[in-house]
Amino acid sequence: MMPFQIFVSYARNDDLPPLDGEGKGFVTTLLKHLEFHFTCFGEPTPVIWRDKRAIARSDQFDPIIEKGVRDSDLLLVVLSNNWIHREFCLRELDMFNQRWSADGEAAVKGRIIVAGKNHIEPAARPPLLQGQEGYLFYAPDEDNPSRFREYFVRGKAREEFHERTQELAEDIWRRACERENVPQPASALAGPVWTPVPSSGRKIYLAKPAADMRAAYTRLVDELRQRGYIVAPSPESEIPSDGRAPDFIRTSLEGAELSIHLLGAKPGWAPEDCEPIVPLQLKLAADGGARRIIWAPRILIDDHTQVAGAEARDPFAILEKFDRKRDSDTVDGSEVSAFAQFVIQHLDKNVPPVPEIDVIDADARVYLYHRPEDTQYAVEIARALEARGIQPVFPAFEGDPAELAALHRKELAECDAVILCWAKAAEVWVKSQSRELKNWRDLGRDKRFAVRGLVAGPPPGERKDLLVQLPPRNEIDVVVDLTAYEKPLPEALDPLIRATQAPKGAA
Repeated sequence: MMPFQIFVSYARNDDLPPLDGEGKGFVTTLLKHLEFHFTCFGEPTPVIWRDKRAIARSDQFDPIIEKGVRDSDLLLVVLSNNWIHREFCLRELDMFNQRWSADGEAAVKGRIIVAGKNHIEPAARPPLLQGQEGYLFYAPDEDNPSRFREYFVRGKAREEFHERTQELAEDIWRRACERENVPQPASALAGPVWTPVPSSGRKIYLAKPAADMRAAYTRLVDELRQRGYIVAPSPESEIPSDGRAPDFIRTSLEGAELSIHLLGAKPGWAPEDCEPIVPLQLKLAADGGARRIIWAPRILIDDHTQVAGAEARDPFAILEKFDRKRDSDTVDGSEVSAFAQFVIQHLDKNVPPVPEIDVIDADARVYLYHRPEDTQYAVEIARALEARGIQPVFPAFEGDPAELAALHRKELAECDAVILCWAKAAEVWVKSQSRELKNWRDLGRDKRFAVRGLVAGPPPGERKDLLVQLPPRNEIDVVVDLTAYEKPLPEALDPLIRATQAPKGAA
């Protein structure tokens, strides 16, 4: 079997080295990085086919190019303003289409990957490239979303260039594995480890969209969650269809530092006695004082495959159809990949200040309460706490029931803080135990807890996620979501430790 081959279609001007002679061109750098990742991933190793010769214009297309296209499984288009104006680039695209046209247009599109060097409006792309986001090597400027910041400038690659290249390499390598029926070991493509952020920290309200924005909504959920942000309402839950909908939305908005709204062509379904869900969330977010980031794409893409409108839309006019613009609103009309990057950059740039804290005494005791089936995970939490100078105290499980209950009440009365450790235990356990923490005076304490915390460990689950997203605030002060991590790192508990070091206004 021939190796999995990628034909690279690019404009020569996109590979010019910098004028000072230091560094390589964009295309050369991109392909060198791809080859490096392929080597690291192991077999099968995809082969990159790239023509480095200067091709003279003629009516006869170079037979070497024809053979390169014919033998290739994948077409990698380095999309740029240069590329769309080069006759030979467009002919390569047409030839690749002819090579695989017997499989149908959808199959041809599935064999084409776009690497965007600079921004090209979707409507300006050839039809075969429309409806695909691709891998963008640029992003909206932080201070001006209508302008774009490229990841490769004057022969130098920014950090984002390396991240995007690895994502592209993983995509290509997985396709090679699928063609050759080679299992894909998870460890080979282990991505970056994100330190989780507690729900009491950075919570983002991501409005439930209409049906035509579901794909973009899912993309934003993934982008936010993999960086540790708490997404509310929970993507796994639905807004009530009756008159409870407004209160549900208001509760989900509480504590969110901003709200994000995705505007397509539809207003969405309407809860009982309410306006449709898209304008309803816009207005309730504004009424609650949330800063709104609104995405109304200029070119409306349907399911990432079909262009739903040939003409570009005006993002501000689209917003006016659903709600009036507020002064604090940010309105964006770029592609979903560029918008997602803009949102992440905005959040990274606007980190809420960490308040000054009064460190508790070194001998402070934290009651690490858990069920017997979660003992091993509680031990891991205890080690992480000890690494941060906190003394964990375990409950007892063996002995006379009355004595066990008395010891439990004693620990709750005397400990400085309490943490519920929830991994395999049932939902009813954590709910009943958090309710026990509601009133510190009823526990015989002479002062409030420094913190009432909940650490949610693996396995993840819908009910667990719901409680993590919307914990009872009069019972639990801080939630740390570690459901995606087998073992807790000490730094993952830092937000909880900071909370432990600061007095809480518990009821």
